Amino acid sequence: MTDAELLTLANRRLLAKALAESCFEGSLEAIAREDGFLVALADEVHYRFRATRSLWDWLVIEPDSITRNGAPAHSPQQFLLDAQTSFDIDDILLGNLLAELNNTLYSDVQTLKRQQRWTALELSTLDGITLQSLLDGHPKLLANKGRIGWGINELARYAPEAGKTFELRWLGVRIQDCTSAISEVDDWQALWKASLSAEDLDYVRQCLARQNLSLKEVRLLPVHPWQWQHHIAIQYAESLASGALIDFGELQGDYRAQLSLRTLSGPGDVDIKLALTLLNTSCFRGIPGRYIAIGPILSDWLTRLTQNDPELSPLIVQRELAGIHCPAPWQEALSGTPYRYQEMLGAIWRESLEARLKDDQLSRPLAAFMHSDMAGDSLIGTHIRQSGLSVETWLRRLFEVTAVPLYHLMCAYGVGVIAHGQNLTVILERHAPVAGAIKDFHGDLRLWEEPLAVKAGLPQVAAKALTHLPAHYLIHDLVTGYLITTLRFISPLVARDLNYPESAFYRLLGETLMTYQRRQPHLAKSFARFDLFTPELLRVCINRARYRVGYDDSAERPLPELGPPLVNPLVLVSTLDS
Repeated sequence: MTDAELLTLANRRLLAKALAESCFEGSLEAIAREDGFLVALADEVHYRFRATRSLWDWLVIEPDSITRNGAPAHSPQQFLLDAQTSFDIDDILLGNLLAELNNTLYSDVQTLKRQQRWTALELSTLDGITLQSLLDGHPKLLANKGRIGWGINELARYAPEAGKTFELRWLGVRIQDCTSAISEVDDWQALWKASLSAEDLDYVRQCLARQNLSLKEVRLLPVHPWQWQHHIAIQYAESLASGALIDFGELQGDYRAQLSLRTLSGPGDVDIKLALTLLNTSCFRGIPGRYIAIGPILSDWLTRLTQNDPELSPLIVQRELAGIHCPAPWQEALSGTPYRYQEMLGAIWRESLEARLKDDQLSRPLAAFMHSDMAGDSLIGTHIRQSGLSVETWLRRLFEVTAVPLYHLMCAYGVGVIAHGQNLTVILERHAPVAGAIKDFHGDLRLWEEPLAVKAGLPQVAAKALTHLPAHYLIHDLVTGYLITTLRFISPLVARDLNYPESAFYRLLGETLMTYQRRQPHLAKSFARFDLFTPELLRVCINRARYRVGYDDSAERPLPELGPPLVNPLVLVSTLDS
């Protein structure tokens, strides 16, 4: 396809997404007609399209069917202008949103250029990191590749869809000038050896020796090259000039971005997550300092749980090996300074999942199962067919290695994980699910207000640093992350490509969870508190939150809005049977 054809395709898909998510969030209403659906906006503008309504009250729209006042439509920008009154957003906010949308469309086209070379069958053989560079990104947010601050050069060099490798800038910081922590089973010297070549490590030692320092007195801190050029070299100039920060320059090491943009796969057995003061999706992508000290403690504890509890044995914890955070000069004196200034310089080392896999295993972020190739064949359908298993057997295994251990972690230990499509991974062996993996415990893990985690051995220092919430908040995190942000987009593909209806999909999920509950009768009180079978679920609206918050600075990261309640598919399927 030509660039023009790819841009038209990207526009059509984004328009379909904008209509579908706006109706799902309750910002717009789609009226069912004999020939499809109608959305009426101000100034007598009407959008019509063909769609299937899923069990989630979500419209799976055929992009080629969309018309605006009777003419074929493929402009998400025009749609936002048409819907401005309905969304109640002013010109300043809408102008910024249109710019962010154009950024997204540009990157979507770059992704499509690479996607068109691969069939779903070919994608099913790729390693997990290469596959991530071919995926579409956040399924709910309209401007999911906004990346405000990056131009075409940065996108071509650093974006996941570029598939390129690059080197990192490395700094030295005295131990007393930073917050740092490391896992109980690791040490800093081993970490440096895993992150740098022997030649570069010798070079670092020589640089330190000239300042009468050794590796025992400093932490080595990688910095994304874009972050260095645009923020660190300027905002930390005083620290660099005084020697509080020591610049070693860019050192060897081929790093490439995973789907989450600032998490990088490197040449060794560790991944590195870096601060990027870049507005992308819902917030600036920095490294908060408040969780650095507890990340390794928390993941070590979670690892012990999975080793000692059979219900958690299918779950791999991608341990956070170490973390470092350096506060910005002067900014730390302001408790209400914009949060992006508090998160500019930091790094987290994480176990590489790819390094743990056997030769016949593949990793797949759950987001991969939302993907279809240019011919419309889904990746999940391809993996199921390649496995030789029945659809039901394959899905049951998927639920047993993801839904069950996540729910058990909550009910037995009071730990809630926001398990969305990027931070929940499935391990496939001969294309069938054999394990799940969780990562990213900085802000995406909360505890129940009852002290179950502490009773199970979580150190007090970690427990005190985490947010403690009532049970209904934790179950809401699981529902929103796992069910609504992932399975909502996967179940229609299984129905379309494998003729396995959504009703059967969620009935099977419900049966799998109830089988687990019968295995653990002593947790009956927890099951009642963390009830996955309530008639209604909360509907999180992240696009509406962007319309409310806009692009202004804030001291805290923005929170989502809630829309009309959702009918729970796990309950709905039982009513369909009766």
